[in-house]
Amino acid sequence: MSYTALIDADSLIYKVGFSIEDKTVWNEYEVQYEDAEPDVEYITDLEQCYATCDALVENIMFAAEAEECLLVFTGKGNFRYDNPLGYKQHRVGARKPTAYTEILNYLMTKYPSKMCEGYEADDYVVWLKMQKPDDYMVCAIDKDVIYQTPGLHYNYSTEDYISVSERKAKLFEYYQCLVGDTSDGYKGCPGIGPVKAKDILRECQDEQEMWSAVVDTYEKKGLTKEDAINTMRLCSMHQFNGEEVVLWEEI
Repeated sequence: MSYTALIDADSLIYKVGFSIEDKTVWNEYEVQYEDAEPDVEYITDLEQCYATCDALVENIMFAAEAEECLLVFTGKGNFRYDNPLGYKQHRVGARKPTAYTEILNYLMTKYPSKMCEGYEADDYVVWLKMQKPDDYMVCAIDKDVIYQTPGLHYNYSTEDYISVSERKAKLFEYYQCLVGDTSDGYKGCPGIGPVKAKDILRECQDEQEMWSAVVDTYEKKGLTKEDAINTMRLCSMHQFNGEEVVLWEEI
C-alpha cells in the first residue's frame, strides 16, 4: 500500500536551520575579559538549507514508502495560549533559526503544504489521519502526535516505525494529562510520574473509567476537576474537527 507522507513539518525548519547556521561573536575578547554584552551575528547558507530540506523530505517519503507528501506547519495563533494553566510560556522569546522564514517559504512553495492558523500542525495532522487512516502515514517526532493517533507512524528523528492501537492512543491522552509535558510547559498532576500514571490507568476498561481515574487522582492531590479539564485541553490532540477548534469536554 502506498501512503501520502503526512509530515508534521515544524521541526524540519528548526532541525535544518540550526544545524547549518554559523555563529560569530565579534567582541569575544571583551565578553571574556570585560563582562561586555556579546555582539553576535548568525550567518547561514540558504542553498545548503534548501538542499538539506529536500534530502530530509525525500528520506521521509522513502521510509514511508510514500508517493506523495503533505507538509503541515503551525502559523499564527494557538487556542492553547488562552488556557489558564499556561502553555509553552518557557519558550517565549526563544530564538528561531536565522533562515526560518526563508526555509518555511521554500518548503511551502515546493511541496504540498498546509498552514494552520489558531491551532497547531499537530492538531491538523491527527485530525486528517483519523479521517483517512488508510491514506496517510504520520511522519512526526512529537510523542503527542504519534501516541495519540492509532496506526503505523514514522518518527523521522529516531527513524523508528511505531504502531499504536486504538486503546493505546486513548490511554496516552489520559496518561499525558496525569504526567504533563515539560517540553510544552504544563505540569499535569503533582507527584505523578510515568510509572504511577500507568498504574492508575492500567485497569481502566473504557474512556469513562480513564477520566474518572484522572479526576480522582487530581482531587487526591488537592486539585479540582476543573484543573484536570484544563490540562486535557492542553494535551488532547483531538480538539480540531476540520473546521474549528471544539474544546475538550468531560465524558
